[in-house]
Amino acid sequence: MNGILLTHLPRRWRNRDKIACLVVLGLALGQTSRGEGPTESRPLHERIDALVSRQLESRKLIPAKLSSDAEFVRRVYLDLSGVIPTAQEARTFLDDPAPDKRARLIDTLLTAPGYALHMARVFDVMLLERRVPAGGTAVDVPLPAWRDYLSEAFAENRPWDVMTRELLGGDGSDSDRGAAVRFYLTRDVNAHQLTRDVGRLFLGIDLQCAQCHDDPRFKDYRQEDYFGLYAFLERSKLFPVKPKGALLGELAVGTTKFTSVFTAKSGETYPRLPGGALLADPQLEKDREYRVKPGPKERGIPVYSRRVALSEHLPRKETPGFTRNLANRLWALMLGRGIIQPLDLSHAGNPPSHPELLAELEAWLAAHHHDIRGLLREITLSRTYQRSSELPDGSPPPPDAFAVAPLRGLTAEQFRWSLLQATGRIEAHLATLDAQPKKASAAETPAWKQLADRLEPLERPSAALLAAFSGLPGQPEEGFQPTVDQALHLLNSEKLLPLLKADPGTLLHRLSTMEQPEPLIGELYFSVLSRPPDAEEMSEASQQIAAAGSPEERNVVVKALSWGLLLSAEFRLNH
Repeated sequence: MNGILLTHLPRRWRNRDKIACLVVLGLALGQTSRGEGPTESRPLHERIDALVSRQLESRKLIPAKLSSDAEFVRRVYLDLSGVIPTAQEARTFLDDPAPDKRARLIDTLLTAPGYALHMARVFDVMLLERRVPAGGTAVDVPLPAWRDYLSEAFAENRPWDVMTRELLGGDGSDSDRGAAVRFYLTRDVNAHQLTRDVGRLFLGIDLQCAQCHDDPRFKDYRQEDYFGLYAFLERSKLFPVKPKGALLGELAVGTTKFTSVFTAKSGETYPRLPGGALLADPQLEKDREYRVKPGPKERGIPVYSRRVALSEHLPRKETPGFTRNLANRLWALMLGRGIIQPLDLSHAGNPPSHPELLAELEAWLAAHHHDIRGLLREITLSRTYQRSSELPDGSPPPPDAFAVAPLRGLTAEQFRWSLLQATGRIEAHLATLDAQPKKASAAETPAWKQLADRLEPLERPSAALLAAFSGLPGQPEEGFQPTVDQALHLLNSEKLLPLLKADPGTLLHRLSTMEQPEPLIGELYFSVLSRPPDAEEMSEASQQIAAAGSPEERNVVVKALSWGLLLSAEFRLNH
């Protein structure tokens, strides 16, 4: 078995020193890794390429060539659908001679139900960072409701400023979009935690150290900025609702005060966004501050809500950092790192690697109503996104040059669904459902919801896999950090081995019906790696299969070949 794992690593990954990030995982698995100026009249993707190329020329860096069709189809499926293509989808794309097939595929994926589900998973992790409330499900929004909220938003391409108003302004009582309150509940409505995370996730600034004093590292981060943001949130409180769930209540009074531990200087503040003006509370008659006064059985509902004011004032084009943060995060989602990196440390001492490019992306979003789908389309159409991950001749270019497509580890979600896709579990499951009588109500259900409901039975059996490859709660998931625990999970998990059972409709079942080695090996490579095997890979695999002395031994060899590819660096990475 180990010999098969070693010899059948894809050839392009052999002896690649740039795969060093996989050393821990590879050792634990017992295998070796291998294998002109822009104008407003030009489309944004052309302006992106012009600005990136200008800097490459000034830094005398050689960019990678354009990615092969096999590289591109796998990458764009992972980035826009969160899963590798099926073998048939990959073959169809590679066989298509049309010169515009990449643009057509991008448009197809961006309007498919899988896009909405994928983006819901991405923003679930980004916004909640895998947190759960300290009080558990008793004070939480059910996960399916939260996912449905996000999926619906991305399916209809809801503008980010609108989503931000819903996430920050809701109290959980809205029957349609009340699930957005989960952003608050997973942080236990802790005003200090919320202050930090609103700054990080919506403005790209981490003000944590400014809670006690002006941040000595970054002159931009001041204590008055922290408490100006804190003042929007300080009055909001958690109000549990029996038997399960929770709403937000809010006080109508309360002064925000702070003292520097460095200077002992004290102050107080009204709500204020960093870099903005103070927002004073309106003057209300005494005893008329509430719509509903707070009490043991009543959550407070003030006439004027500072939290709602935050949701109205923060998501504006004029708010420093709001649109730029979205542009930077979407760029990082597709290119592996931000133009400002880390994503939540935007300050004068950490300037953008490409200031003009970030300004272009920000301006485009502002002019197009914070259109997430539209910006992702422009980025994926660019040659910058479509570069190969194979290094050009010479010294490796620095990652902030965007000269080469980065090697990105699959997220836990991408890995889970790609394993299910590669082994044929998704296709087999959907085929079984398609053979059943259709429900009359299905035609009225949105396509994204139909797909989510159809895939839901596959989630519970693969929950352990997702947990093993997820980051720690409360931590941003940036970069690829494989662990020995993950490696051991792959080698020893009883949950994973059944994926390679030859159940009807699955990969191993298809392979077991193929008598000739060449089509069998081709189907295996297209199913797992979204590409055909090269001559050396075909020869090595054919020899292994030919050496099998019986049908049973042949099946063992084919299973080992399949598992070896699934554990390979090429499968584990988005390249």
